[in-house]
Amino acid sequence: MLGYYTGRISLSGALLAAPMPRRILFAIRSKLGDTLISFACVRAYADAHPDEQVTLLTRSAYASLLRDEDGLRVIGFDSRVEMFFKLAWLRLTEPAFDVLAVLWGSGAPIRRIGQWVKARRKIAWTRRFAPDIFEEGRLTPDHWLVDPAVSVIQAFEPAFKAPELLLIPSLSRRYRASAHHAVGVVPIADERRRNFDAATLANLLAEVRRRHPDDPIHVFVNPGNHGAESLVHQRFPAGVELRSFTDLGSLLQEYLGLKAWYGTDTGLYHLAVSVGVPATVFFGPTQPHKIVMPAQPDARWVRLQEMGDSHCEIKTCDKPLCLHQAVATFCNALPAVRLADTPATCPLRTWEPDLLPKIRVVQPVEGVA
Repeated sequence: MLGYYTGRISLSGALLAAPMPRRILFAIRSKLGDTLISFACVRAYADAHPDEQVTLLTRSAYASLLRDEDGLRVIGFDSRVEMFFKLAWLRLTEPAFDVLAVLWGSGAPIRRIGQWVKARRKIAWTRRFAPDIFEEGRLTPDHWLVDPAVSVIQAFEPAFKAPELLLIPSLSRRYRASAHHAVGVVPIADERRRNFDAATLANLLAEVRRRHPDDPIHVFVNPGNHGAESLVHQRFPAGVELRSFTDLGSLLQEYLGLKAWYGTDTGLYHLAVSVGVPATVFFGPTQPHKIVMPAQPDARWVRLQEMGDSHCEIKTCDKPLCLHQAVATFCNALPAVRLADTPATCPLRTWEPDLLPKIRVVQPVEGVA
């Protein structure tokens, strides 16, 4: 069985075991954005505790992005069966972890992780999936995206401070060594209320062309996302090219060549800034201050001033005027969506129409186009 003990021989010849480095298993089982934000905490923890043995368990697609990170072991899985197999292997071949820290995830698999892992302490961002197994981090109801992971780590390491930016150092090094020749645009997320329509995308492409007159523009679309089908056969202006992707590895290669990124609130924004691409992200119903890290370099967000810090719960909305208007005003254009097109309970219906053109740009950093 693998162990991590060090030792020395005393004058009497007895072997005295030196303290064993603490062994931490972080687990993240979620979508791309949640995973990368939670990884920022893993990276910060590993940097602050270089003598500890840090392992991260996460989905294989995301693990592949992190495989060259220093100071931690990354274990990926593609399915529940593979995840349980790897947990069983750890259980059989390695000593117990000091801490199992579930930073993000939901459902029955979180309970199974708690059951399969040998650990002296087991802590999760919420106990509701296995209250008989996990301790729980202190998480406020109105939490930021990074807070669940922070609350778990602070439960066993109270001095831990929340990271203020998202960066994957191994990918950032590759980005700095690459030539940057194109501009990326991401119009589609994984829910309709965060998708650009054709007119909004056209507005943004025209503004990006004005800001980057000589650069190729690549529109990145995952064909599996709702709304992507309308873009696959769309005719784009000269110099604009649709780039379909189905895996993060090929998308990462594209990102390494970008000089700027523009798009909607999606996990692909988090990937862009974690690499180091200067990014502008547009928000409609979701809350920018909870998603964009406060010290993220070369990043800014755009949202209607009237939305303030509120969160809209109308997840079935497919005419998000809040998003389309924010893009249109940024581009000094008119949105195709009207107030009358929005759901009857849309928060914007309580405001006067002449207030809608106001937007707020937060964190404009020199170097961001």
